[in-house]
Amino acid sequence: MALFSQEFLNNKLFLDQTLSFDQMGAYRDGTRGGAFPQPNGDVFVRLYIPGAKTVKLHIFVSNKVFTDVELTDRGGNVFEGTIAYNAYLTGPANVNVYVNGAEVIVPDLPVIWTDNRPQNNIEIPDEHADYLLVKDVPHGSLTRELIYSHSTGDWERCLVYTPAGYRKSDKPLPVLYLLHGGGDNEMMWEYVGKMSHTLDNLWAEGKAEEFVVVMMNGMLRTGGEIGGLVDPAFEQMLIQDCIPFIEENYRVKTDKWNRAIAGLSMGAYMTCDISFAHPELFGSVGTFTASMMKSDAFATYERPYPKVLAEGAEAFAKKYKLYWRSTTPQENHLEYFLGDDDLLKEAGIYDLLCHHRMLYSPETSKWNSWRMGLRDFVQLVFKEE
Repeated sequence: MALFSQEFLNNKLFLDQTLSFDQMGAYRDGTRGGAFPQPNGDVFVRLYIPGAKTVKLHIFVSNKVFTDVELTDRGGNVFEGTIAYNAYLTGPANVNVYVNGAEVIVPDLPVIWTDNRPQNNIEIPDEHADYLLVKDVPHGSLTRELIYSHSTGDWERCLVYTPAGYRKSDKPLPVLYLLHGGGDNEMMWEYVGKMSHTLDNLWAEGKAEEFVVVMMNGMLRTGGEIGGLVDPAFEQMLIQDCIPFIEENYRVKTDKWNRAIAGLSMGAYMTCDISFAHPELFGSVGTFTASMMKSDAFATYERPYPKVLAEGAEAFAKKYKLYWRSTTPQENHLEYFLGDDDLLKEAGIYDLLCHHRMLYSPETSKWNSWRMGLRDFVQLVFKEE
């Protein structure tokens, strides 16, 4: 039975990546290598690997949902296999490729940056992905900026997404500072999260207010090192360097109610800490996974949330117009998200009108929940009263 139309499977969603927007080149026998989604939801994989005797794929969307596929040698150094459709295994999936038992990166599959390293990744068809598709709507512009960071002592990359028509307008727009997860970089929300597709479609449908999106590399630490979760460098870089640069060089609104911050996983924790430490800067907050309960990782770090919660619900409601939280049962530590529920209930914040909480269905993969969290959050942020 066909779950997906050919029009859906032909959409550029499946090829939009940092290295390409089109299918890979042909092999000598005329076949193409890569991952090819099928109408029934399966993904057919063909790889050209000279010298290989065995090729195995380990495909995973979370620590809880994964599968292994042994590819068959078709001759001529071409190996083929099929990833069977599984409603729990959809959306962006990391792929570890093992050739003769050794892990390698292959050029026939998309390459992303995650876990602080290059890694193969594919897009597995999802029945609920219509909002991510590249459609015949106005498309915005993604610009790379170089910003000098006093906290790292070097020039750092910054990606800025502006809506279609921004350059021709004189209207100032709100700003969302969007943070990625641990081990990733500033490109992940665009090339894996499909941020621009989501926003273009929502804006075209009139479901969200237009705004500017700013993404920086949250893995940078003091002195330019790559480190663990806790370090003041990114917070300093964002507040002292990035925000002033954006407000000087882009046509944006500069009050806290038109400035939001949001993030996934590690970025959710950073979002929580930065927004709670600087309520004068951010009027809306989005966290896509837990953002408070994770004591082991912050054993030597005094986080701001206990003080903010202790101030009570009335003070919280005055500081934040929107406080969004979302996750999926596939998240590695759902208990942390549920622990955040308890903290907010004890503080009287859980039932505030500004607090929005969403637990997506169990088959929702982690990246799908982060995408959906962004989709739902942006329909509320900067919304006119």
